Amino acid sequence: MPPSAKTERDEEFSHGGFPNINASRRQQAPPKLKKSVPHYRHLVRWSSNQVPESLEEQQMNQDLVILRRALDLFLNSQMAEAEAILARGPVPVGTNPSPEESYSTTAAQKAQEAFVSQDKKQSVQLKPQEETTETDDLSSLASSVPSSSNKPVNGKTPSSSSSSSDDGKKSKKDSEPTAMYYELGKAIIQGLRALVTFDPYEIEAGMKAFEKAIKVSNKQRKGSMMGLGSVKAVGSFVVGTIGAGSFRSMNRVQKHAELIYAEATILRSLLSVLYHLDVWMVIEECINLRHAFTIIQGLKSFMDSVESELRAGKNIDHHQIDEHIVSGVTLSYSLYNIVISFLPDFIVKMLQLIGFPSDRDWGMAMLAACGDWDPMAPPESTQEHVERLASSANDGVRRQFCDMVPIIFQVIVSSFIPMNHVDLNYAQMINDYNLELYPESPFFLFLKGRHLQVTSKLDEAITIYHSVKVEEPRWHQLSHIFVFEEMMCAMMQADHHTACEKSRQLLKESRWSKCAFRYLTAITGYERGEQSEKKKIDSLMSKVEDGMQKVAGMHLFFETFCARKSKRFIKEGHLLLPSYDFMLLWNTFDMMPPKVLAKALDNISAEVRRLQALLPAKMLERESQPLAAKDQTIEAATGGYLSGLWSNKGAIERDSKVKNYENFYDDYCLAFFLQGLVAYHLAFFPEDPFNREMCELALESFQTVFRYAPFIKDDTYTYYFSHYYKAKIWIQQGRLDEAQARFKYLLGLSNTNMLGLPALVGGKGRNSLELFVLLKVHSGLIEIDTARATANGTESLRDGSVRSGSIRSGKY
Repeated sequence: MPPSAKTERDEEFSHGGFPNINASRRQQAPPKLKKSVPHYRHLVRWSSNQVPESLEEQQMNQDLVILRRALDLFLNSQMAEAEAILARGPVPVGTNPSPEESYSTTAAQKAQEAFVSQDKKQSVQLKPQEETTETDDLSSLASSVPSSSNKPVNGKTPSSSSSSSDDGKKSKKDSEPTAMYYELGKAIIQGLRALVTFDPYEIEAGMKAFEKAIKVSNKQRKGSMMGLGSVKAVGSFVVGTIGAGSFRSMNRVQKHAELIYAEATILRSLLSVLYHLDVWMVIEECINLRHAFTIIQGLKSFMDSVESELRAGKNIDHHQIDEHIVSGVTLSYSLYNIVISFLPDFIVKMLQLIGFPSDRDWGMAMLAACGDWDPMAPPESTQEHVERLASSANDGVRRQFCDMVPIIFQVIVSSFIPMNHVDLNYAQMINDYNLELYPESPFFLFLKGRHLQVTSKLDEAITIYHSVKVEEPRWHQLSHIFVFEEMMCAMMQADHHTACEKSRQLLKESRWSKCAFRYLTAITGYERGEQSEKKKIDSLMSKVEDGMQKVAGMHLFFETFCARKSKRFIKEGHLLLPSYDFMLLWNTFDMMPPKVLAKALDNISAEVRRLQALLPAKMLERESQPLAAKDQTIEAATGGYLSGLWSNKGAIERDSKVKNYENFYDDYCLAFFLQGLVAYHLAFFPEDPFNREMCELALESFQTVFRYAPFIKDDTYTYYFSHYYKAKIWIQQGRLDEAQARFKYLLGLSNTNMLGLPALVGGKGRNSLELFVLLKVHSGLIEIDTARATANGTESLRDGSVRSGSIRSGKY
C-alpha cells in the first residue's frame, strides 16, 4: 500500500462516527407524512342486496362478480379458466349459464372457509359462513344481483346490453352484449401477456384490447364527459382537473365508466410507448396520461368530499361508493405519486407545475390504507384475520394490485434504487396474506422468492423459484422470470455451470432481450473456462449488438452495456470478471450473504493481484505521490497527480502503456472498484458488527480508481460508482455535507455529451450506466435529507392518523 493511501485512510477514519453494529435494512420505521391519508375503504356504502337503479347497474353488478371470479382463478395460476370466462363474454341479466359455464369457488372463499374451520376448533364464536359449491349457477353466484333480478326494473325488462342509451334506438352492432369490465379484464390479461412475451404482435393486440375498453366505457360515460380526445386532453393539460362536482351528478355506472376510461387510457399509453419506440409518441402519450390523470384526480376530489361529509356525521349512502371504485382510485392515484417521485428533481418540479403529484411515502401509505395494513401494528389475532378475509372492502377487483405495488417496491425496486423506509417484514406480511388466498399464484410466489433473495437467503429463494411451474402454454414465458432469478442467484454463488444452463434456456425460449441473453450465455460459458465452447462464445459475442432494441426511442441501458462489453471481447479476446461486472446492473452484491461475499472477494482480489503485476514500474513510482485535493475528482487529479496533464501528456501516455493490453486501465479500475464494492458490503452488512478492516479496504480501492481514472477509455462507470459508494460511507459516518457535495459533483458530470470529461486522457467520456447512476444519486440525496431530519428530531414515526378507522378500531 502506497504511503499516500495510508495517509488518506487515516484521515478518513479520524472523523469517527461509524456504528458498532450496522443498522438493519430489513425493517425501517415508516415516515412522518406531510398530509393525512384518506381512508376510502370506509366510504363503501353500496350493498350487494340493494335493488339496482337501472338495467345497466344490474348488468355491471353481475359482470363484477364474474370478473372477480376470473381474477381469482388467474391469480391462482388457472389462466386458461380465467380467459375462458372472459372469452364467453357478458351473460345478460336473467340468463342462466349452461352447466359447463358454472364457476368454481374462489381462492378467497376457500381461505375464508379454512379459517372458519380453524376457529371452530379453537372455540371462537363466529358468524356462520355461507357455503358455495362448484355447481352454483350464475344467479346464485352473482350475489350482487338481488332476487328481483328477473323482474322489471324501473318499468323495463332486462336487456342483454350493458351500454347505456337514452332513446333506445340502437343498431344491431350497438345491441350486442358488451360490458366495460369484461373488456378491461381481457385487455389487462392481453397487456400482461404482451409484457411477458415482449412480442410486437402481442403488444399490438394489447393496444387494440385497451382501445376497445376505452370505446365501450366511453359509451357509458356521462354525456358531458364523452368525446374527450386529444384536443380536450391538451386543454386539460393547461386548465387543470375535473372538479368533484362533475362526479356528484353521476350515477354509479357512470363513475365506473370514468374510472375504466382513465385506467385503459393509461395502460394503452404504456403499451404504445413500447410498440412505437418513438420519442414523439412518448410526448403524445404524455398528453393522454395527463388527461387520464384529470379524471383520476377528479374522482379522488369527489371521494375526499364524501369523506368530509362522513366525518361531519352526514349520511353518504346516496353516493353509492363501492369497493371497486375505492380500490381503483387508490391504485391509480397512488401510482402517479410513487412513479413520479423516482424521477430527477428538475423533471419532478416540471411535472408538479402542470398538476402531477409526487409523494412516494404518501402514495405507499394510501395503498396501505386501502388494505388496512399497518407496518407498526402487532400481529393480527385469528379473529382479526378472519374479519379481514370477510370484509367486503377487500373484494374490489383491483384490491390485489393495491397489495402488489408496495411488495414490488419493497423487494424489487428497492434492490435497484436505494429507498428510505424499506420494511421487508411488512412486505412479507402482505405477501403471506395473499398467498393464503392464492397458494398457487406465480405472482405472489415470485415475490416470496424475491423477499428471500433480498434478505440474503439465496438457497431458499432458489427452492421457491424452482418449485413454480407455469403449465399454461400461452403463459410459458411467465416462467422465465423464475429462470432469470435462478440464474442470478447462481451467478452470485459463482455456480457458473447452473448459470450457463439457465442463460441458454432464456436465450432459446425468451423474447425479452436477445442482446442481454446472448451476452449472458457467452459470459457464463466463458466463466466455465471450457475450451470446447470458445467458438460458440465468439459467435454469440458477435451477435450481441444485433439484438439491441429501443424503448421510447432510446436503447435500454443494460443492452448498451452488453453491446460495449461484447465489442471489447471481440477486440481483445477476454473480459475481466464479466459475471460480477454484469451483476452490478442488478445490484446483487446487496443480496449476497457474508460467505458468498467473502468468496467473491477472494475471486476479485486474485485478479487485482494479477493486474498489479502488470502495472508499469514508472506508474508504481507515481503511487507515492498523494492525490492533489481532498475530493480526488478527475479535475483535481489532472492538476496535481499528473503534474500538468497537457504539458506532460506524451510522457505520461508513454509511461502508462501496457504491451498488448489497450484497455488495461479500464480493467485495473474495474477490479479495484469491484474489490471496494464487495468490501463495502462486508463492512456494513446489516445487523452485523461494523468491519473496519473491510471499510479500509473499500476506501483504498476507491482511491486507486480515482488515481487511474484519467486513463479509462470506456468503463467510466467505475469512476462514478466509486464516488457514489465513498459518499455512502460518509453517510454512515455522519459526514452528510461532504456526501451531498459528492453526489452533486456526480450529477454535474452525468451528461458527458454536454459537459465532457476532458481529463480522460485516451477516453471517449462514455458512460453506459448514466441513467443508473442518476437514479442512485437522486435516492442518495433523499437519504441525506432523511438523515438530517432524523438528526434534528423532525423525522419520527408516523402518527395514528394512518391507522385510524381500521378493522380493529371500527369505522368513523
